[in-house]
Amino acid sequence: MAPEVHLDDDFRALGLEPGAEASEVKRAYRTLVKKWHPDRHQLEPYESRVLAEEKFREIDEAYRRISKNRGKTSPFRRPASGDFSAARPAAPKPRTAFRVNRRPGAGVRLFTRTWRVQPATLSLALAAFILVLLFPLLLDIGTYRPVRVQKKAKHHPPIDETHAPARPQTALPARAPHPALPKSGPAAAVHFFTLGSSAFQVLQVQGRPGRMLGDTWIYGLSDVRFKNGRVCGYDNFGGSLRVRILPGAHKGSYPHHITIGSTKQQVLLVQGTPARVAGNRWYYGFAELIFMNGLVTGYDNYFGTLKMRLLPSTPSGHGKRASFFTKGSTPDEVLAAQGTPTAVHGNRWSYNFDYVFFRDGKVSGVLDADGALNFANPAKSGLADKP
Repeated sequence: MAPEVHLDDDFRALGLEPGAEASEVKRAYRTLVKKWHPDRHQLEPYESRVLAEEKFREIDEAYRRISKNRGKTSPFRRPASGDFSAARPAAPKPRTAFRVNRRPGAGVRLFTRTWRVQPATLSLALAAFILVLLFPLLLDIGTYRPVRVQKKAKHHPPIDETHAPARPQTALPARAPHPALPKSGPAAAVHFFTLGSSAFQVLQVQGRPGRMLGDTWIYGLSDVRFKNGRVCGYDNFGGSLRVRILPGAHKGSYPHHITIGSTKQQVLLVQGTPARVAGNRWYYGFAELIFMNGLVTGYDNYFGTLKMRLLPSTPSGHGKRASFFTKGSTPDEVLAAQGTPTAVHGNRWSYNFDYVFFRDGKVSGVLDADGALNFANPAKSGLADKP
C-alpha cells in the first residue's frame, strides 16, 4: 500500500494530530525514541521488553514514512481541508459570467457575490501589505544614532573664517552588521565546512542561519554549534548542512570494519562523515559510537548501520567457533561462541535484547530472555564454575 495512506496513522503514532509542524514531529519523535528505546527496558519483564521493541519500530517506521512523503504531500503544512490521506484534485475555480448587464451596480454585486469579498478580508490584506513595506524600516531602527545638531544663536557675531580653525565634519556612522555574525574573514573557495571551521567559513558555505540560540545556528531541522568561534558539533537531522569530516593521510591498507579501539581516522575511512557530532559521541542515523581519548570504547548498532566487527584478541582464536560460553568465560570466549555484539556499553554486551555482564574481565551473569545466547548455566548443566 502506498505510504500516503498511512500518513494520518503515522502522525497519531507520534502522538500528534495529522498535519503537525516539522518542529512538533521532530520533538515528538525524539521524545518517544528515548522513552521506548529497548535499552531502557532491559531489566523489565519479557512482555514489557517486547512491547518496547514493537513501539520503537512503530515510531521509527512512522517517522520514516512522514519524512519520505514530506516532498510529495507536504505533511508539515496544515491544509485547509485537514485531509492528509490522499492528494485531492484542486477544486474548480468559480466561473464568472461575462455577459453585459446594463443595470447600475450589477458589476460590483457580481464581483462580491462570485468571489465572496468581505470588508474584513480587504482590511487584513491591506494591513499585511503595509507591514511588509514597513518591516525593513523597523529592522533598521536602533542601528543608527541620531546626530545632534546645535542650534545657531539668534544674534551670533560674524566669524572671521580666515583665522578660525577648521570645523570637524560630522558624518553618519556606518550601518552596524548583525552583532552575532562575523563581518569578514579569510576568503576560501570551499564547498563544505567541518569541525573547527570558523563562523565566517560556515557563512560562506551555508549562508545566514534561520535562527540563532546562543552559540547554536539553526538551519531548518539541522543546527551547528560553536565554541570560541569554531564549530565544535552539529546535527544534520534535516540533511541540509554541507558538512564533511575528512580523514588525514593514511598509510597501509584501508580498514574494512570498525572495532573497539579504532581511531577516528579509521572510523571515517570505513563509515564516512557522521550525521551528528555531540562531544565524544558520533551518530550515524540511529547508530552511536562512543570515543575516549580518540579511540572507540563503546557503540550501539541495533539497526546494523555500523560496519562493526569484534574478534578475539588472540590470533589463534580467530578461526575457532566455540559451541557455548558460561559463567566465568572471558570476552574472547564469548566472541568465539556468540560473535560480535549488537552494542557495547562498559561491562555490558548486548545481543539484540539479550545481555552479557562482565566483572573483572569474566562473565558474571546473563539476561537471556529470548534464549538466543549460546550460554550454558553451570548450575543446570553440571559444569564447574571457572575461577
